[in-house]
Amino acid sequence: MIIWDDEGLILSSINYSETSIILKVFTRNHGVQKGFIRGAKSKKKSNIYEAGNLVCLSFKSRTEDMLGIFLVDLMKPSPLLYLNDLKRFSCIISVINLLEFSLLESEPETELYCYSKNLINKIFSYEEGWIEEYIRWEVFLLKKIGFGLELSKCILSNKKTNLSYVSPKSGCAVNKEAGKPWEKKLLELPKFLISDNKANRSELRKGFKITTYFLTKFANSIDKILPFTRSNFMDNILIK
Repeated sequence: MIIWDDEGLILSSINYSETSIILKVFTRNHGVQKGFIRGAKSKKKSNIYEAGNLVCLSFKSRTEDMLGIFLVDLMKPSPLLYLNDLKRFSCIISVINLLEFSLLESEPETELYCYSKNLINKIFSYEEGWIEEYIRWEVFLLKKIGFGLELSKCILSNKKTNLSYVSPKSGCAVNKEAGKPWEKKLLELPKFLISDNKANRSELRKGFKITTYFLTKFANSIDKILPFTRSNFMDNILIK
């Protein structure tokens, strides 16, 4: 018998029967997990299983291969229920959907869980710099799914100064002098990704261009297409 308790962020749910659902949760210590919940569609309980809710849960299964059973209690309602800001709303949706899209089940990702939870709180709290932090979060997500970027030094000269580009082949930084012969083939590196600088719209575009390139590369590697909610968020930020 497999039994554990944890906290988690609800990613999605699918109908199982007229009264029950299968819930997918990104947990702090057990990674992405699915569980069966009997009677989840009752009016008294249905609000517990909204995407973005922070919950505490108990899991029970006879074997690792069987679908387990969840018992779930609400810790904190989803910010999506209260946000009337389209940019922040679409950003949180993008976080949730990218987590579900990118992560394999049952692989612990405690550091990513904590980062994601803190990012959502920052977005909801209307803190400054939340867009920059979202892009940094995407860079961290890339690291966790095997497409990490090396932005601390130039891959060509080994220098740590004047870093201006990212190689689309290696994901490594390139400084201005070393990259000059290939600058048209390189991705521009915005300063906020290697510092605490606040970004203007141009810098945000550069940041999104880098993460989009490598997230697309990851999506192609698993023969999938990135969630449309991410491009929808980018449109809300960069176009409107």
